[in-house]
Amino acid sequence: MTTQFNRGWRPFRSVALALPLLACLAGPVSGASTERARTAPPCQECSECERTQPRVVGLKIYNQPAISDADVNRILQMANQLWNRYGVTIEPSTRADAITLVLSRRMTSGSTDPRPAVLGDTLFSDGHATPYIRLWPANAEALATVSEIGGRPFTSLSRVERDAILVRMLGVALAHELAHYLLDTSSHAAGGLLRNPMGVNELASADPAHLRLSRQQQQLICRDGWAEIPDGSAQKPGL
Repeated sequence: MTTQFNRGWRPFRSVALALPLLACLAGPVSGASTERARTAPPCQECSECERTQPRVVGLKIYNQPAISDADVNRILQMANQLWNRYGVTIEPSTRADAITLVLSRRMTSGSTDPRPAVLGDTLFSDGHATPYIRLWPANAEALATVSEIGGRPFTSLSRVERDAILVRMLGVALAHELAHYLLDTSSHAAGGLLRNPMGVNELASADPAHLRLSRQQQQLICRDGWAEIPDGSAQKPGL
């Protein structure tokens, strides 16, 4: 069957991939975002913060599958739900130093590919994150299609419910990639926002309060500010 993310999308074929019910947000590399901190606020969770103004992360968005503006905004809202607690606001931007965010129309694997679905990835160069993220909506839909969400098959849900789940999955994937970029690390963690792999129900949860930064990660964001990323470095694709 063909399942559309929302009425603003071009239809694409949903494929029942041979995938486990754990989604890999990115391969060995991931991360994302580049509009530098204009200033930083007191983090709600990090007492080391003493700055007073919010940090803004700008995204230059290239929307290949023609997702509606409303759903792009909902993806950003989910990512903001996870990052606002640390004094970080994510918003569209046309600034030269904004992060490039590509919502790709393609899938990263075929029906015979045994690898987990990749919902987001970022380019690294010389061990550092570069300002380039991709999200893979078709992968999110293919993964959800073969999954149960809250004990119910995804395909049994209404269009409105399916759309809301896919938006949340992509919002969490974006927030995860932003953690890689802001912390300038390709490493994953056993839990929290940098957990990998992450279960489908974690990705789809309407209350992702458990997807937090560790205390050490909070200190890096709040006390030390953005990781220093070299500008103009050559990019290489993630693995």
